[in-house]
Amino acid sequence: MTGLPLSRSSRDIAKKGRLWSHAAIDCRYIFGDVAMRFRFAAFRVIFASAGAAIWLSSVQTAAAQSNDPDILAAYAYRYADYYLPYAIQSSTAYKPVGILNTMRDAGLGEEVDYAVQNAIPATQEDLRGYARKIFKPWRYQFGSESYLTCLDPADEACKAAYARRGWDFGSGPTYQVWARTRAAARSSCSEVSIAFRGTVGLSGGDWYSNLSRFGSPYDDYYKQLQRNVDTIMKQIQNLDCYKRAARKPQIVSTGHSLGAGLAQFVALATRSGGPRIAKVLAFDPSPVTGAHLVNKLLLTENVQGLVIDRVYETGEVLSYARAAVQEYPQARSRCNPQVRTVEVKAARGSSIGLHGIELLATNLADLTYNEGNSLGYRAPVTLVGGCDVIYRPDTDEQLIVRGGNQREVGLRRVYARGAGRLVATNQANPALRAGVTRAGFRQPNGEPGTRMGSGPTATAFALAAGGVPSFTPLPRAE
Repeated sequence: MTGLPLSRSSRDIAKKGRLWSHAAIDCRYIFGDVAMRFRFAAFRVIFASAGAAIWLSSVQTAAAQSNDPDILAAYAYRYADYYLPYAIQSSTAYKPVGILNTMRDAGLGEEVDYAVQNAIPATQEDLRGYARKIFKPWRYQFGSESYLTCLDPADEACKAAYARRGWDFGSGPTYQVWARTRAAARSSCSEVSIAFRGTVGLSGGDWYSNLSRFGSPYDDYYKQLQRNVDTIMKQIQNLDCYKRAARKPQIVSTGHSLGAGLAQFVALATRSGGPRIAKVLAFDPSPVTGAHLVNKLLLTENVQGLVIDRVYETGEVLSYARAAVQEYPQARSRCNPQVRTVEVKAARGSSIGLHGIELLATNLADLTYNEGNSLGYRAPVTLVGGCDVIYRPDTDEQLIVRGGNQREVGLRRVYARGAGRLVATNQANPALRAGVTRAGFRQPNGEPGTRMGSGPTATAFALAAGGVPSFTPLPRAE
């Protein structure tokens, strides 16, 4: 990843920040030999990631291949409209479920504006306008942010698994379910998405879930979801919009960082016998997918026709961890499942500063328009190299209408505007975080300053992974 990324815009980019350190995890949560086990495991990942960073810096992008689904950064703008709604959902997953429940019950569609405002900073009101148009069809359905015992009290398999559970922190995976309604019939939906939250600060439950690959004795989020994912899928099938649809909606999962790992896991672990998750949209994903917890026969069944899109900002911290220790499925997988690597090269800053879903969502919103003109809706190709997949892009009429104004001739202008983006953070004052990030932007102390790299992001990352060490190739042309 040599050289400066292609610059995108001269607009200001705001980035939430929260100062924290991996070394600050409360030792009260660590017991005896378990502490040593996790500590050495984490060191292995850190050293492997550092080695991968050095190795990657000398690797050149591979040549385009006709059977290669990956999307090179230079072409990411074509699909920004497609990926943006899932990035917004992944960002909103960090917000309280209770607020969304209240908005859903009011029935006014307020959750659309709430989600957009939380994903894109106030200084980017034009981008918020673009994002609202794209996110307008989506409606929040239900969610959870509590420890998961058994969502279905009658589920005997869940109760048996719960009886064998390990220690817990009293916290569970946060997820929110959204449905894409049809323009002609708001009462039916064409797609349902499960969005998972990533790591927040020093949450013990979050961090030990990040270390799940190393044999955690805790009842972590992967294990809680494993015994409850079938019930979540049944709850989706019981949604009014799902039952009213003339053609059964597709079910997808999405998330950021740890949440992206959980999103991949539920696609691998569903065993309800009903509809399966057709696609995963993973943003800046953790290398941990939880595949080690899934029965091999079930794993083989669930990856048939599955598509996984891993979307990341160039240089974000977990890209190095994924290159070193990516758990199954590997980035090279081209069929069953088909894994697509999507590089977004629209910002620059520190590797930790680049790991933030708000930054990625903002860049995707910016990439959807060129000087006020929509670049249009286009989904990535699904049939690559003869590999059949379950997922089919939505054919809703409002997407087709919005996609009518394709302006690919604007590519050079889109990527050449301004001097590039930096990430600015301020832990204490959100208003200062919304300051400009080009030359003369505000320092964290509020004083005007010069260009500089960013501080840490508000949504923590999971610097832990597992599986057989392997190299994940750099993204290649589609």
